[in-house]
Amino acid sequence: MTTSKRLNDFQIAEHFKLREFECPCCHCIRLSPVLVERLEALRAQWCKPIIVTSGYRCPPHNVQVKGAKKSLHMIGQAADIVVPFNEQSVVEVFARRAGFTQVIPYGRRNFMHLAVA
Repeated sequence: MTTSKRLNDFQIAEHFKLREFECPCCHCIRLSPVLVERLEALRAQWCKPIIVTSGYRCPPHNVQVKGAKKSLHMIGQAADIVVPFNEQSVVEVFARRAGFTQVIPYGRRNFMHLAVA
């Protein structure tokens, strides 16, 4: 049996590991199970792997990345994912069908902000 030396390196859903949602500076996590459920639903519609670029953000990290003062990332209810510019319109439709309450495409920056409230 192999063991991981990386913090939070275990499956929490079929396609996601807990470490994908950890704050990059402190490795802490707050995560809504609803966010993960909806990401799984989005993946099922899109039929492509989802790469999370930003999950939980501790308050200092949120300031560092110039996040909103009341960012849902700080309470584990938001994630930014990689979405190529040319696929954002279809992924936006899928995300709304999956039940996300915030769906914000970032155009040529090739990512999308998704949140549950």
